[in-house]
Amino acid sequence: MEIIEEKVGSRPEAEKSILEKLQYLEGQNQALIAIQDKLERLSDFHADMVLSRDIHSILKSGISKFQELVKTQVCSVFLVDAAGFEFFHEVSIPDELSHRVRMELDAQINSGTFGWIINNGHPACVPAEVFGKGEGRALSTMIAPLANKERTLGAVMIIFEEDEDFIRQQTLKLLYILSSFFSLSLENAYLFEDLKRSYFDTIRAVANSVEARDPYTRGHSGRVAEISKAVATELQWSKRDIELIDWGGVLHDLGKVGIDDAILNKPGKLTDEEFEIMKSHPLIGFQIIEDISFLKPVVPFILEHHERFDGRGYPRGLKGSGISKEGRILAVADAFDAMTTDRPYRKALAARTAMDELLRVAGTQLDPEMVTAFEKAWRSGKIK
Repeated sequence: MEIIEEKVGSRPEAEKSILEKLQYLEGQNQALIAIQDKLERLSDFHADMVLSRDIHSILKSGISKFQELVKTQVCSVFLVDAAGFEFFHEVSIPDELSHRVRMELDAQINSGTFGWIINNGHPACVPAEVFGKGEGRALSTMIAPLANKERTLGAVMIIFEEDEDFIRQQTLKLLYILSSFFSLSLENAYLFEDLKRSYFDTIRAVANSVEARDPYTRGHSGRVAEISKAVATELQWSKRDIELIDWGGVLHDLGKVGIDDAILNKPGKLTDEEFEIMKSHPLIGFQIIEDISFLKPVVPFILEHHERFDGRGYPRGLKGSGISKEGRILAVADAFDAMTTDRPYRKALAARTAMDELLRVAGTQLDPEMVTAFEKAWRSGKIK
């Protein structure tokens, strides 16, 4: 009887033990599912990154995605400058803490920790030197190097507060995966930039060869590009838009490669027939670059730099806002440089005289808004 009672009495203990084991296994299973979900989301993100060529976008979307997966205070990326000596801050989330993030990086560099992690080539977790100090909180820093086989590209740094919901080893592994994705994407983006630069330099050389045929227009495209950038900066355009108007300025007369020297360098007035041939150069330029993928955004500018605000320009007779804003800027820059340089049939005009002429034709030949922006840039000394 006592034995039976003992066995009966031990049954709740056994059930409790089994229940605890089941709960533990369920917890482990849920943790594995969560890890798998994070890895799948990172994998989806990697597929998106492979298609992107804009470095800033790659980094910003990457750390944003990482913050979705891991509980962090701050996530930042630093890149190595062109000389390969200094790390500069590229992007942080949240952005308002970027100054403190820079201080944290400097503190980790001064302590020697940052250099050790970069040389070791793997992410590591260390106490934060700046964050949490004086706040009664013990925050930690994880740093992961970004590198390819040849050099260090940068580093990812996250700031976090450890608690029961934060699993350090899991986060280190995810950070390692993220840094590997970043490194590959950055390398691809840099290679693409190098290829793009080489391609653009080749096109620029063709444009320069056109100007070499006419000593009076030598340097014209470069000056138009500089003037256009100054006007775009005055209008507070984005960095990307300013880059594109620069390209447009350099390439706007590319189509003159297809114009006969006898017409291009004629010292006197062109005949009607010759002028019709000259008017074809925007279309020729368009045909040269229309199939070059990275120059596609520039195609309208080249095609439209001889359109007039009143619709009486060429080649398509576009009017007002129907002309791209870049085409309208190039028209102003092109006109100013043409007036202020010597030509076979006249001497260069003084800058003040040329400025007065731009103001006179604003609203007919040229966009008044672009002329106003040009005048502001010219008066401030940004345009010579």
